Amino acid sequence: MKNMENDINSGPSYNGYYRSTPKIEDVELTHVGPGTACGEYLRRFWQPVCLSEQLHDLPLGLRILGEDLVVFRDLSGDIGLLHRHCSHRRASLEYGVISEHGIRCCYHGWLYDVDGTILETPGEPVDSTIRKRLCHGAYPVIEYKGLVFSYMGPFSTKPDFPIYDSMEMPGNEMVPYVIDMPCNWLQVNENPMDPYHAVYLHSRATGVQFKKSWDTEGIVEWHWMPNRVGIFLTDTRRWQEFIWARTAELFPPNFAQPSDFNQDASRETFFARACASKWVVPVDNTNSKLIAWRHFNDMIGSEPDYNKIGVNKVDFVGQTGDERSFEEQQREPGDYEAQVGQGSITIHDEEQLGTTDAGVAMLRGLLRRQIRMLAQGTAPLKPDLNTEGRIPTYTGDFVVKVPLLVGQEELQQREFGRKLASILVDTLSFGFNERQAEVKRRLLSSG
Repeated sequence: MKNMENDINSGPSYNGYYRSTPKIEDVELTHVGPGTACGEYLRRFWQPVCLSEQLHDLPLGLRILGEDLVVFRDLSGDIGLLHRHCSHRRASLEYGVISEHGIRCCYHGWLYDVDGTILETPGEPVDSTIRKRLCHGAYPVIEYKGLVFSYMGPFSTKPDFPIYDSMEMPGNEMVPYVIDMPCNWLQVNENPMDPYHAVYLHSRATGVQFKKSWDTEGIVEWHWMPNRVGIFLTDTRRWQEFIWARTAELFPPNFAQPSDFNQDASRETFFARACASKWVVPVDNTNSKLIAWRHFNDMIGSEPDYNKIGVNKVDFVGQTGDERSFEEQQREPGDYEAQVGQGSITIHDEEQLGTTDAGVAMLRGLLRRQIRMLAQGTAPLKPDLNTEGRIPTYTGDFVVKVPLLVGQEELQQREFGRKLASILVDTLSFGFNERQAEVKRRLLSSG
């Protein structure tokens, strides 16, 4: 009898018994609490923690990177992000009283400023030095365009707050949203580096979810390009008389931008920018939050429906667990179902990666190297800035009329994708408007 234990992957059918041995998760990339390798790495970056609209007259309890926290806006307008439990007797500051400056514990009235300074210790003697000897756990925050960001690493290594060019586009409206994801951060974070899922999950599996042009017949060329700090990709295809290239990117550890899901490739388009800017923020090892902006501008040609964008809602199908019944999710699964359905932490040892997973493998390798570099004392690399002092990005749609050369379709698409990638890299230092014009000029002049 064949020894199936030695050949569980290629053995005969009904070999489930031999494949059921429990495997452990990839701890280096998936565990995010204080003191873990990945957790320390993630703490070296500004992370969004909530939407501005979630801050009302009551504190908001949060769990971020395995830490229990409370966030609030005090009566003077300052925002605090503090360790949740009072330094005195550990009462939860979720029940605290928001004050003119800071938050007061409901149990014994200790008052904490937004930086953790203890302002008052009622009941203690007048000459008590407790408040001068202690400082409550707190993190610096920045409020920017409807999102609240925090830096949770060592204060001495706090980097500048990153401003990407897509955050300051002219004529652009940014609508914040947050989605709770009951799974590990990494399986959500990998999605932008997996372009093939857009063809199958969003088109061929259960029907077209966005636009018919996404279900491109024939050859689709993908190329993943590591840059100085992250990864961007080109995804090129033939659609009628056009070559359509979609670019996407991921800046480590967890900032990514997808191109416009409403793009129908029906007319020439040159660098129509991202439809969303998003971070996948770990809550703990088995939960995460996708915190983002939806973009609305003339390039992507849509108007916001504010009722459909916000807390656990966004205006495209298959992104949350709240919008549809389980039967509807089964009949038309989207990104949420594909990612959460992998389990609370997907087991990499159980995967069988293929050609279309090159970007996922590249991202895991990049994160692993940077995590290990930090452990050895090397700080994460900082992105270069353009002439406007912003971080230039790659994501966009490019639809260019190119006469079809029969028999050379694959070569045409490959050459177009590589030419586009070269142009995007060559123009990184340009300001926003200058780069938009130069990309178009070079694509048209190259024939």
